[in-house]
Amino acid sequence: MKSKFLASAALAATLWLVACGDEKNPNTPEEQPCTECGALPESSSTTFPANEISSSSVSEPVSSDSSTPATGDESCTPSPVTYPQEKFVDIGEVYKNIQCNEKVVFIVRHAQREASINSQSALTEDGYEAAVKAGNKMPGTEPFKYIFSGMVRTYQTAAGIAVGRGETACTTGYAPDEDGAEHFAVACTPQFNPDTLTQLKDGWYLKDKEIRDAYIAADTANYLKNSNVMITDWVYEGNYADAFYDLDARSKEFLALLVKDYKDMPKYTLAASHDQVLMPLTAWATDKKIDIKLHDPNSRNWLNYLAGVAVIVNDKNEQRYVAIKGMDDNVLPDGTVYDGGIQ
Repeated sequence: MKSKFLASAALAATLWLVACGDEKNPNTPEEQPCTECGALPESSSTTFPANEISSSSVSEPVSSDSSTPATGDESCTPSPVTYPQEKFVDIGEVYKNIQCNEKVVFIVRHAQREASINSQSALTEDGYEAAVKAGNKMPGTEPFKYIFSGMVRTYQTAAGIAVGRGETACTTGYAPDEDGAEHFAVACTPQFNPDTLTQLKDGWYLKDKEIRDAYIAADTANYLKNSNVMITDWVYEGNYADAFYDLDARSKEFLALLVKDYKDMPKYTLAASHDQVLMPLTAWATDKKIDIKLHDPNSRNWLNYLAGVAVIVNDKNEQRYVAIKGMDDNVLPDGTVYDGGIQ
């Protein structure tokens, strides 16, 4: 049974409602990042009845051992691990193989969300638990730097991963928005405060929305009924190029927002973003060897929840990229293995 927060309307608003922008191009000036995104203010003294809150399972931070990445010292002897470009690699596998002279930025799509795609759509309970499990794959005592897009679902994804790592403890439940509709909500103690980067929102690669919409309006064959089809057709085939930025230049510009000089970077960064950012970025990072070709009738693949790109940077500021997945593979009833990185 779904647990509910027994709280006043004001508290529910504090817990849930946020002043986020919508899914437009993030470069437009009217968009503002949310400041709370489901987080309970640190100053709040409100308590909840224990039997009315479901507490997320929290993994205690573990001590470093042979399976935990090295943190770097004078005796560092790196042995970088290479990965195939045509497949998604488990995020935990990449994490444990980060070398003593390497740092990493994990950029992942948010976990499973509600059917709505507006700025306030939250994760589902299953989505949040998947984020916690992804965090379980990356144990260790060194904290992550967390970044989210300003959308509720990316905040909750980052929080779930932090819970899975043992960096925070969160309670979950359901709280109403201003219209009375109930949504999944998360409150963390100690307060979980990731950085906000609005460029992580959908729209980063979209150059001209009017041109894109004109293509869709003129599509009598209904080929573009899902605008994501247009994105993969642009990425892999070069079609509709007038509606989008140059893939190579725009991808490098995006990474420059997250990847700094090696000496100025934390060891681990986790950025929670969206599919229309990460699908083109993942294809670019793998030299288009990864199959996320929604436009191809023989493929029909799209980037899954909690999948994306790991950017590994060494002490010479050399970058390499790995397509990553935060969810495990599934075996379908017919025996087909469903890649956790592909939706």
